[in-house]
Amino acid sequence: MKKIYLSILSVAIVSGLNAQYKKSEGPVARSIEHSELKPITNNFNQEKTVLWSNTFSSAADWVIGHDASACALDWSIGTVSCAGSYPIADIVSSTAADGWAMVDSDAYGGANGGSEIEDSWITMASPIDLSAYPNVVVEFETHYRRYNSERPYVVVGIGDGAGNVTWPDLDPLTDISTLTNVFDAFPNWANSAATTNPQLMQINISSALVGLTPTELSDIYIRLHWTGTWGYAWFVDDFAIIEQPQNDVQTSTAYISGENNSGVEYGRTPSNHVDANYFVGAQIFNFGVQDQTNVVMTGDFGSFGNSGSTTLLEADSTITIETTEALTLSTGLYEGDFTSVSDQETSAAATFGNNVYERNFEVTSDVYSLDGAGNHPAGYDDYTSLGTASFTGAEDGLVLATLYHVKQADQVSGLRVMLTSTGNTAGGEIIASIKDTSDFWAYDMTNLFVSSITTVTANDISNGYVDVWFDEVLNINAGVYYAAIELYSFGNASDIRVLDDRTVAQPSDASAIYIPGDQSYTNGTGTAIRMLMGNGWGVGVDEATLDGVSVYPNPSEGIVNITNTNNEENSIVVFDVLGQIIMTKVSNTTTTIDLSNQGTGVYLVEVSNNNGTIIERVIIK
Repeated sequence: MKKIYLSILSVAIVSGLNAQYKKSEGPVARSIEHSELKPITNNFNQEKTVLWSNTFSSAADWVIGHDASACALDWSIGTVSCAGSYPIADIVSSTAADGWAMVDSDAYGGANGGSEIEDSWITMASPIDLSAYPNVVVEFETHYRRYNSERPYVVVGIGDGAGNVTWPDLDPLTDISTLTNVFDAFPNWANSAATTNPQLMQINISSALVGLTPTELSDIYIRLHWTGTWGYAWFVDDFAIIEQPQNDVQTSTAYISGENNSGVEYGRTPSNHVDANYFVGAQIFNFGVQDQTNVVMTGDFGSFGNSGSTTLLEADSTITIETTEALTLSTGLYEGDFTSVSDQETSAAATFGNNVYERNFEVTSDVYSLDGAGNHPAGYDDYTSLGTASFTGAEDGLVLATLYHVKQADQVSGLRVMLTSTGNTAGGEIIASIKDTSDFWAYDMTNLFVSSITTVTANDISNGYVDVWFDEVLNINAGVYYAAIELYSFGNASDIRVLDDRTVAQPSDASAIYIPGDQSYTNGTGTAIRMLMGNGWGVGVDEATLDGVSVYPNPSEGIVNITNTNNEENSIVVFDVLGQIIMTKVSNTTTTIDLSNQGTGVYLVEVSNNNGTIIERVIIK
């Protein structure tokens, strides 16, 4: 991808801002995934009857195959990692130490042009007898990220008593509604959606067993089938076939969001930007055989809480139960439990372990963050990263943006960019800005307000964040804005990796990406770009200046102007990023220097006279 620099420093600073919010469903960018470890959540805690299980400790337990007429991609068993250009992290399953199964579509698609229809599977080597079990569930721990053209299936193979099975011919466009033995492993997933690492998947295959003969029921196989065109990867471990419980109400997710936040759920909200009313809700799934009556969901945050209910939740169905709360919130961390029960499954039931979902949020005095990093309940946090190494050719000029609802006129001092613990190298540069949301989706990177360049230091990396200050405190009006950062690594020499919080499911445009020379993309996660509100951060202190001297424009096409209103004799020295002198000049008037033949990048312009010295970083685009 062509490297270009965005002209973001050439816009005027404004003292009061207004923005119009435009919700847009942009495409999803293909990126490199850097996953952190995620502990197993309480969704794994349920008593179950296990009929068959396998941890992929032995490849002999499985048969690996592919459609030879379509591709040569095979599954792997062992502790094998992704080997392509866009790897996702190894699964951190319960028994990861003894191996897992994985299909690396990215490595194969990248090596073969990415146009082949991949068609690969892994199948139980020996059958299971399910003749005594009419209600059966396949479950496995998994790590998977969708790209856009693949379909992972779970297929029930029905034998004839001698191990002979007729398997369906599947591709990404197969209409499985007519196939009673084929199940979508990740139904209705959006492009770029990803599991936690690991995530427990439970797929009810009981419908595939209806009407089978005793001979057929005694000769059942399960196949994991991957088909698509150059996706990411699919990890599977701790595979089991279990008996479906009679009663099993599950709180699958929960949320608390201001009624005027368009579904965005902020991890930290300044007290003067909280809504008067909040939606408190949870998604409830009936995984049991029996219908559930009088299902009650209670959201309890200690100082406040409420319950909602439904009279009937049918088997294998999902419902959202929501209440509206009028809240007056003081500063502090709010820790909540969302608990679901029914007439048939009370808190004393053996299956109760997955009935509770935890969610935390914080009210602050001056920090506004979409991400909740540092506040999430233990075992729920799920982090990745985005940055200059994420997109091919976008190491310089990549823009990451996070959406904020500003409820009343306020001030912004700067942005806090949270960095990952690994992958950052000192020397990268960040420019902060506040952007109009409509312009962003028109691929217009003009800014309402923009900072000077901030260099990431070793101390910033050690601290886990870098604060990028505006040159003066920004007066901002009520509205919806993107807090954005523009990143420069100088050809990946000084990569910047920003924490990306996937713990909370956010609307698609809650965070976004602009790839230079390409377009804007939705991200739908909590990219950790935090707004530092108010004027108590010490912004606006005098920086190094030289009376009568200014260096502009920045960025530049190559011609840089140096004013000299006092007619001092200025000594001008230009350095490249390696510290090599590439130009010197002496002038007692306003002058120009021509860097157009030096190539794109960052240069240091040092101007000295009898009154002092200044050094300006200048971007040549």
